[in-house]
Amino acid sequence: MGFPIVTPAILNNLKEQLFPLNPDNFCDIAVTVSAVEYTPKLSNIDIAKAYISEKDILAFNMVNLPDDQSEEFVQKSAEIIRTYPAANYYWQLRTLFMSVIQDRRINLEKRFLLLNYAVKTVQGMFDNGQADRIPQFIDQFTSKEDYTPVLEFFKQVRPNPGYSLADGISLIKFLKKPNAAYKDVLNTIYKNLGISGPESLKLIDMQKYISMRKAHSEDMNTEKSFAIENVLVNYIWANSLPFNNPSLTYWDHFVFFCSLYNAIKILYTCYMPGKEEEEFAKAISAFDAAVRATNDNLIYKVVMAVKNSGQSNNGDMAMLTLS
Repeated sequence: MGFPIVTPAILNNLKEQLFPLNPDNFCDIAVTVSAVEYTPKLSNIDIAKAYISEKDILAFNMVNLPDDQSEEFVQKSAEIIRTYPAANYYWQLRTLFMSVIQDRRINLEKRFLLLNYAVKTVQGMFDNGQADRIPQFIDQFTSKEDYTPVLEFFKQVRPNPGYSLADGISLIKFLKKPNAAYKDVLNTIYKNLGISGPESLKLIDMQKYISMRKAHSEDMNTEKSFAIENVLVNYIWANSLPFNNPSLTYWDHFVFFCSLYNAIKILYTCYMPGKEEEEFAKAISAFDAAVRATNDNLIYKVVMAVKNSGQSNNGDMAMLTLS
């Protein structure tokens, strides 16, 4: 069978808006160990609107290159796996991330607790020479009918709104400001927090923020959560999670994913009050443009910053995503 090419089905609904652009103009095209992966760029406002408004679970199409065109990709894939054995489980980990993040039986915030448990378990298997157990574990974990016993592991975790807010603002302001749209997003966030800028974070009325955060949690129990879910799915693919940087572990990539989710959560919480749902597309489009303008080492820099702060263990990530 030929080497796979994977594209999001949502692109089929965007042909009119994107025509006659070349896919390079509106998609990331990544050649991973498992497939050639096309991921739409959320910086394109039409794509952002489509992702924000989509209510169905995002689906993907797969076709295979002819055998004679696949050989080069197959050989490169085998070479990467020989050099970096962790890459051998790239697709299984991708399946894990996607299955959990799109499991709408569970509140979006709690899905990160499930990923927390699963990725930590997989990392332990890999580190302890039991990597051959990873596929079976992921298959069994993603097939569970009841995750209550897993969530029980985190019952002692208490939210810390100040921690989440500071972490999210730190990442949001770290990104480059590529255009006026992102500067406007930042100014709106600061205005809604009642401050002039990041230098006055200590002056935030935390009770006001907690009230905003509560409103966000209520939204995440409705269809409004689908918008963030779809954005997260896009970033899983756009960042080739969980194996973007060979120098980082599966767990490191999850740490980045948690930090990214937290920033998007803060973006929604502090930008959206008083705005209609479609306004979130403008914010995400500007945010994605800022992510792209920053540089290719963003994942590494975020992970190292979290590690250097001493807040990268599973308890820290549980607190961050629940706060």
